[in-house]
Amino acid sequence: MIRPITLLLLFLFVYSHSQAQRADSVIIRGRILNLTAPLYRQAPAITFTRNNLLQPQSELARQAPLQADGSFRVALPLIFPQEEVYLDYGGKVFTTFLASPGQVEITFDADSMFKARRLFYFAGVNAEANNQYARYAMEESRLLRENKRLGANFYDHLWEQGTLPVRRAVQNRADLRLSALRAAADQGVIAPALQRWARAITDEEQLTTLYEHAMANGVQVERDLLDSLNRLIASPLTLQRITWGQTFSNYATRQITEAAFANPNWNRSLPVDLLAQLIKTYVSPLSQSERVQLDRIISEERISRDGVDFLSSLYGRNRRLLDIITQFEKMKRAYSELYNSTAAEFLMARYLVDQFYLYNLDQQKIMYNHVRRQLEVPRIRQSLDELYRLEVKDSTLVRLAQTRTDLGQDPTEVLPGIWIAQSEGNGREWFKRIEELYKNKALYLVKWSLRDEASRREVAFVPALRAQLPDDVEVIYIHLPTEEMPPAQELWRQYILRHQLRGVHLYLNDAQAMQLLFRLNPISVPTFGILKPNGKNFTRRAPPPSEGAEAYKSLMKARQSH
Repeated sequence: MIRPITLLLLFLFVYSHSQAQRADSVIIRGRILNLTAPLYRQAPAITFTRNNLLQPQSELARQAPLQADGSFRVALPLIFPQEEVYLDYGGKVFTTFLASPGQVEITFDADSMFKARRLFYFAGVNAEANNQYARYAMEESRLLRENKRLGANFYDHLWEQGTLPVRRAVQNRADLRLSALRAAADQGVIAPALQRWARAITDEEQLTTLYEHAMANGVQVERDLLDSLNRLIASPLTLQRITWGQTFSNYATRQITEAAFANPNWNRSLPVDLLAQLIKTYVSPLSQSERVQLDRIISEERISRDGVDFLSSLYGRNRRLLDIITQFEKMKRAYSELYNSTAAEFLMARYLVDQFYLYNLDQQKIMYNHVRRQLEVPRIRQSLDELYRLEVKDSTLVRLAQTRTDLGQDPTEVLPGIWIAQSEGNGREWFKRIEELYKNKALYLVKWSLRDEASRREVAFVPALRAQLPDDVEVIYIHLPTEEMPPAQELWRQYILRHQLRGVHLYLNDAQAMQLLFRLNPISVPTFGILKPNGKNFTRRAPPPSEGAEAYKSLMKARQSH
């Protein structure tokens, strides 16, 4: 196997979390009391994670390294005045707290980690709400546990009910959850920030459930729910808000699909002046006479038959990019027709984020600028900015790796820990070669496809799993063709590098997949298998990487099997 990794690739443009502190950052500092040397070796840092309005899963995490005395400090950027932040200490203890620009101090005792009813103590911004939150959460959990109708069994028969009974049920559940606030109060005083926080969570759980109920029953949501869409940009930003935003986005997609089915001519084409403006902006070079003719079409907002041929000819000069942009513009028109301006902007930004994986780096930049110019809500615009920076933060390394000309049937390390192989040869012989290269290792086979959403969700869990594996276990990602138009290998490689999917990557074409039909059965995505060190199957139905503990356990058993 080839390892031509240079110092340039190892250290060039490494992303640093020590960016200049912004005015809208929260400084998180504190201390673990009674931190022992063994505990420090097991978990030398605390991870803090927050949300982004536009994406349920993103890498918005910062690690705070522990000092010898147990102290820590880290800055976390914020977009909203108040946001939920999640503390994870080495997978051992967790908590949620409310952050705002300023400083939060957190203290907890290592000796009490698994026995204290209240472990975390807060000072600084939102301290009163954060110190009351633990009691609120415990009381809420108790109430839901005791009231099974509104707790564990709440969703069992909800979807078959009519809209009015469901609205009453979700309100009753919200009232029960909010009643837990009384137990959180110190001397009868509930922190206003905690009240707003709890109310936001329960209100947005109601909205999530009502939108899901509408989709399950093929009906439209009531008018007041559409009126509530302005709260998408309200503070505080919570995980429940992200869930509701995802659900609303799914609902909007269904509404647009149904509208197009009912009226096939609805939103099929763009106004001629807009199309001419897009061509003028994104086709280059244009002659002076072509610009004059485009300006005339834009000003007159109508076109002759010769004008149609003229636009078609210019469109063909940059068809791929214009296809991407015109598809976005059609979706934008649909969003604007169905929803208010806040909701439409939210959906526009989400559409772009959801499509990033289908665009190369140049297309991502163009589309980001095109969409951003049309966003007027600052929190939506800033949320898009944040995700775009994440998307392109390693673009220099990605471009360098994309230019490699030495990729062959044996895996080549293109970035540290990321090995890529490509071949047009016989699939059985190629995979046999891969097995030979990794003999005496247990192999975790990850069968996935870039265009499959479930696949993308699962591969996001692989890096954390692989980081725990010993050297005699390797991950083999096998990209399978699942459609008539598989993604270009350029986008496949870009996705691997962008998301730091360490392991060995193979891209199979249709013929190779058929030749490996029995060896890799089942040939579907996402599925997972494990090969023993002797090359025999340990299981064809391995736990997915999202079930990290179970997957790890199976791999440890497989490496000891013969």
